[in-house]
Amino acid sequence: MIHPFQILKTEGELNDVVRTAFIDAYGKRGLEAVDAVREKRVKKYRDYFVVVGNTDEYFVEGSFCSCNALLYGKECWHTLAVQIAVELGMYETYNLWYYKNGVDEDEPEYE
Repeated sequence: MIHPFQILKTEGELNDVVRTAFIDAYGKRGLEAVDAVREKRVKKYRDYFVVVGNTDEYFVEGSFCSCNALLYGKECWHTLAVQIAVELGMYETYNLWYYKNGVDEDEPEYE
């Protein structure tokens, strides 16, 4: 079986062939990740990538994600979505620091 990231590199876009490859390799996790990238739910801030999930926003840094999957020893789809988005450059970029609950008025400005 060809690795889905190799297929992604060959295809160069997030088409149905790539989507099927990720679903075959990762199951529901692959489906969620591809759909998040397609729906432009991957954002790059100055400090983290943020993936808008089904119920919340999760920050991703490397292989770490702030979702609960780590608590159960599982890999989440958010980190996979970031990997796909980075490979294709398909993410929105914000020249801001990420604040989950909005801007903290007491925080100094970061420039």
